[in-house]
Amino acid sequence: MVRKTLLDTNLLSKRLAALGTVSATALAFSTSAIAQDAASDAQPEASQPEALDDNTIIVTADRREQSLQDFAGTAFVVTGEELLQRGVQDFTDLQDEIPGLSVANNGGNVEVFIRGIGSSNNTELGDPAASFHFDGVNIPRPSGIGSAFYDIERVEVNVGPQGTLRGRNATAGSVNAISFKPGLGIWDAGLEAEYGNYNQRSLRGALNIPIGENVAVRFAGLYLAHDSYYNNVGPVQGIGVAEEVENFSGRAQILFKPTDRLTVVVAGDYISEGGTGYTGTNYALPLGEIADGNLQSLDQINDPRDVIARGITPDLNTDHWGIRSTITYETDDMTIEYIGSYRDAVYDYEATTPLSPNFPGVIDALSGGAGNPNADIILQESLDNFSRFRIISDSRSQFHELRLFNTEGPWIWSVGAQYINEKQFSFLGSTGDRTPFFSGIEFNTNTDSEAWAVYGDMTYSVTDRFRLTGGARVTKDKKERNGVAARYAIALGDGNFNCCLGVRVGTEGFEFAARDRTIINPDTDADGTISDQEVFDFYANGIAQFGDRDNLDEILNFGPFPGFFGTVPGRPDCLDTNFGDGLTCNGFEPSGQFTFGVPFQGQIFQQDGNYEDEFFDWRLRGEYDITDDHLVYALVSNGHKSGGFNDNLGDLGVAPTYETESVVLYELGSKNEFYIGDVRARLNGSIFYNDYSDQVFTSLLSVAQAVQFTNTFGGQTITLPDNTSQALIVSFSFNAADSEIYGAQIDGGFDLPANISLDFSALYLEAQIKKAEDIQDFRFQADVDAANAVFRSIEGRRLPRTPKWQLNAKLSQVFELPTGQLDYVISAGYRSSQFHTIFNSLEFDANGNASTVTDGRLLDKIDGYFTMDIGAGYTIDDAGKYRIEAYANNVTNSVNEAAIIITQFDNTRFFTRPRTYGVRVRARF
Repeated sequence: MVRKTLLDTNLLSKRLAALGTVSATALAFSTSAIAQDAASDAQPEASQPEALDDNTIIVTADRREQSLQDFAGTAFVVTGEELLQRGVQDFTDLQDEIPGLSVANNGGNVEVFIRGIGSSNNTELGDPAASFHFDGVNIPRPSGIGSAFYDIERVEVNVGPQGTLRGRNATAGSVNAISFKPGLGIWDAGLEAEYGNYNQRSLRGALNIPIGENVAVRFAGLYLAHDSYYNNVGPVQGIGVAEEVENFSGRAQILFKPTDRLTVVVAGDYISEGGTGYTGTNYALPLGEIADGNLQSLDQINDPRDVIARGITPDLNTDHWGIRSTITYETDDMTIEYIGSYRDAVYDYEATTPLSPNFPGVIDALSGGAGNPNADIILQESLDNFSRFRIISDSRSQFHELRLFNTEGPWIWSVGAQYINEKQFSFLGSTGDRTPFFSGIEFNTNTDSEAWAVYGDMTYSVTDRFRLTGGARVTKDKKERNGVAARYAIALGDGNFNCCLGVRVGTEGFEFAARDRTIINPDTDADGTISDQEVFDFYANGIAQFGDRDNLDEILNFGPFPGFFGTVPGRPDCLDTNFGDGLTCNGFEPSGQFTFGVPFQGQIFQQDGNYEDEFFDWRLRGEYDITDDHLVYALVSNGHKSGGFNDNLGDLGVAPTYETESVVLYELGSKNEFYIGDVRARLNGSIFYNDYSDQVFTSLLSVAQAVQFTNTFGGQTITLPDNTSQALIVSFSFNAADSEIYGAQIDGGFDLPANISLDFSALYLEAQIKKAEDIQDFRFQADVDAANAVFRSIEGRRLPRTPKWQLNAKLSQVFELPTGQLDYVISAGYRSSQFHTIFNSLEFDANGNASTVTDGRLLDKIDGYFTMDIGAGYTIDDAGKYRIEAYANNVTNSVNEAAIIITQFDNTRFFTRPRTYGVRVRARF
C-alpha cells in the first residue's frame, strides 16, 4: 500500500530531502496519524516521472518510483530546484550538504565516499566504490559529468551497499542523476542567466517541443565560466593558475510513444570542460618552515589559493559525449525495459604545480633561507623550473541492461541481466626539469574491462502492512591491461667526472608524444637485452617536441657516451642546472662538455596484467507500517568492489593482485510523519553497522616497497627481473584491513506557521580499522628515507574522511505577495575533525613509538568547521514565469580541505569553493 505523506510539497520541493532512517525510538515523538487514502501507479524508473500525489518526493532506490518516506532504507534526494537555489555548479558542490557524503575533486578526479567507504585509486586500474548513474546508465569514469547538472529533475544518493540492484562497485552506495524527459503535448521553454563574483557567468536553457500526439523532443544546454579562484602572487607574472573554468554542454532527447504500451526515449549529450583544472596547493614548504621554527602556524597563510606560480599555465580539455536509448514495453503482467548506452570520456590535463602558498617569508624560504648569499640564483632556479605533468584518460564504455519487472502487489519483482564493457587509453607523463638523476616518468597503457551480471529482486506483501524483500545478483568481472611504464634517469658527469647533473626538459614548447608513441618494447633489435642506445631511443620516442630551452634533445641525439677526457666533436655542452647539488661544469676536465652520459638501466617495465573474479550480492529486508504514516524496517545487504592487479614490477615482471572488497550492512530504521499541535512534522532515523572486509588501500610506493609488502603480506612471492630499478614510483593497491563502520542518523522537519520550514539532519559516525596487517608507511619513499619507509601498525586507526559528527540544518520561508512571492533559504552545516590518511597524523620515533604531529609534512588532520549558504528569490508573477534570485555560498569564506595527498615530498591539498555569490534571472515561456 502507498502510505499517506503529510508534508506540503510546495515547501518540501525546496528542501534538501535528507532521508536518514531512524531507530524505533523516533516513534516516541509521533502523535496519532491522519489516516487518508492515497493511491498512485508507480512508473518505471526510465519513464516520465510523475508525483505519486501532491505531497510526494520521488525516489527510485528500489528501481521503481515510490515516496521517499515509503522507502525502507537510507537515501537522499536533492531536487533540481534546490540545485539552482544553492548555486550548485557540479556534483562536488554537494560536499558538506549531505551527512555521510564526501565528494572531493582530487586533481580532476571526483572521489565519492559515503559513510567512510570509497576509493582513492584514480588510475585506469581502479574503480569507484560509489557507482554513478545518469538516467539509469552506469558511468564508469565520471570525468566531466559534473557539467551535466542542468535541466535536472533530481539527484538521488542511495546509502549503503547497492550490489543487488545497482551491481558492481557500489559498496558505498550509488548516485543517480535524473534529467527531465520530453513531455508529450507540451510546449515549454525556459532560460536562465547568471552573473557572480570571480566574473562568473552562466546561461542555461531548455526547450520542449511536441511533434504530433506521439512524439516530443527536448533540448537543454549550459554555458558556465568563471575566472580562477587562485591568484599568482609570485615574482613571475603572466602565468595562469588553477580553477579557471569554461564549460559548455548540450543534451537532446526524443520521446516516441506509438501506443499506450510502448515508450522509446533516445538521447545524446556532449560536455566540454576547459580552463586551468585542479593542481591543489602543496603545503610542504610552509609545514617545513613551521617545523624549523621559521613560521608560527598555518594560520599565517591568509588564503591557500594565493600561490607562487612557475612554469606554464595549466590547461584542461575534457570532452565527454554519449548516446543512449531506453525502450519500455508494458504487457498485462509485467514491464520489459532495455537500456543501452555508449559513452566516450576524454580527460586531458597538463600543468606545472605552484611552488607554495603565500606566507610571511616565503621568498626567503624559496631562496635557501634568509641571508643566504646565493639567494638570487637559488630563487631564480626555483621559479624557472618547468617540471610538468600531463594526464590523458580516454574511457569508451558500453552499458546494456535488459530488465523485466512488475510494480503491482502483492508481488513486486524485478529480474534482469547487465553487461558493461570499458576500453581505456591512459597516459601519465612528467618531466624532471633541473633534477639530478631523475628526468621524468611515463605510463602509457591500454586497459579492457568487462562485467556480466544477472539479478533478481522481489518484495512480497504478506499483509497490507507487512512486506518482505529478498534479492540476489551474480557478477563476473574481468580486467586486463598492456602497455609500458618507465622512469627516466641519466647519469651525466660534471667537469670533475662526478654524477649526476640534471637536465633541462619541459621548457616552453615541450610536448609529450602520448598516443603517438610507436615504441612500446624498447628491445627493438629483439636480442633479449636493452642497450643504452635503445633506452635513449625509447625516451626520445615519447617526446613529440622538445622545449625551446631543453638540452635533453642534444643528449639523446648524440647517444650514450662513457667517460671522456678532452673535447669530443658534437658531445653536448655541460650545463649546471642546480646550484645546490655541489656539482660544477668548471672542473679539471677542460672541454666544458659533459664528461659522460649514460642511462640508468632497468627502469622500463612492459605491462601485461589481468584479473578475473566472480561474486554474489544479496539483500534481505522486512518492513512494517505501524500506521499509514509510521514505518519501521530492518535490512541486511551486501556489495562487492572488484579486485584487480597492480603495475608489473620489472619488465614483464609479476603484476601483484589484490582481492575483492566486500561490505555487509545491518540497519534498523523508522520513518514517521505526525502533527505537534497544528505543526506538521517529520522524524526519521536509523542505526547501522557496516562490516567492511578486505579493505583496499592505494598508495604511491617505490618498486622496492611494493615487493617487500607483497612478499610479506600479499600472499605472493615476487622475484624481480635482472637489472630492475627499484626506485620507480608506482600506484599500488593492496588488501590492508577489515574495518567496522557504525553509527546513527536522524533527519526531520517542521512546517511552522507563516510558511516557515525548518529541516535538519545529523549523523554520528564511528569508523576504524578492526583488524589489519602492518603496512608500509607510504608517506615515505624507500630510496629517500629507508628508516621511515617501514611497516607500521594501523589497527585501531580511524578511517579517512569520517567526521564523527556531521550536522546540517535549513531554514526557509515563503511570503505570498499580491503578485508573485518572495522566499529565502538559509543552510548551515558542521563537520567535526577528520583525517585524510590512515596514519592519522602520527609520526614514529626510532623505536616505533607513535606521537601525534601538529605541524610538518605528515599533518593530515582537518579541524572541525562550519559552513553557511543563503539564497533569496522573487517570483514576479503568479504564473511563475519570471523570477529573480540572489545567492551566497560559503558565506564565511572558510577554507576547507576536500582532499590531501601526502608523499615523500608533498602535502598537497584540494579545497572546496571559496565564497561565491551572484544573481540570476529566469524566464519561462
